[in-house]
Order: sequence, then structure tokens, then C-alpha cells
Amino acid sequence: MSTDIEDWAEVQRAVAEVVAARPDEYAASVVRNLDDLLAHIQKSNRPAPSILPGYWPTFLVEWDAEEAKNLQIEVFEDHYEVSRFFDGRTDIWYEPHSDGDTFSDQFIAELPNAG
Repeated sequence: MSTDIEDWAEVQRAVAEVVAARPDEYAASVVRNLDDLLAHIQKSNRPAPSILPGYWPTFLVEWDAEEAKNLQIEVFEDHYEVSRFFDGRTDIWYEPHSDGDTFSDQFIAELPNAG
């Protein structure tokens, strides 16, 4: 996805659809952590992501951008699970986060480049 307004409207629609598919299961803290991440991505002029449901009542954030095709971020109530998928291995690490926290430099470096 790109950085244009229509793509960000699609992101918001996708979030609403994910939550609507499992009403009353998504904790407010999970939604706020997703909102924090999406606000940072949009403010820093990075490509709009795709939003999918996670296994738990979580969100999966993915991109079509070349440098982030192997990146997936799962949004939990108190952290993000950052996964990079490579041929034969997966690197996974956790970024602690609560509503309003800042993001570490390591976490920001994982995100696709600004447009």
C-alpha cells in the first residue's frame, strides 16, 4: 500500500472489520496500541500497512513494500511481536509498549522506509 489518503481510509476499514468479526474480544489496550503504531507510521510518511486478525484477539500488521515484505508486527495489549521471515528461519523479538509510550530506535528501524 502507499501513503495516500485512500490507503489510510482502507486501513481504518480493515481495523473496523477485524474488530467487528470478533465483537467484545479486542481489549481496549490492544486497539490503543494499534492506534499508536498506525499514528506513528502515518505521521512518519511510511507506507500504509495491511491489517489482519491475529490468532489471539490481536492485530497483524504487514506491508507490500519491498523492504518490508518479510516483516510482520503482531499487536498485543502490552507489546508488539516483531517477526522477520527468511528462507529457513524466522527472527522474532518483542517491543514493550503501552498506550502513549515512545518507540525504540530498533523498532522504528524495522518499519518500511518513509515515502
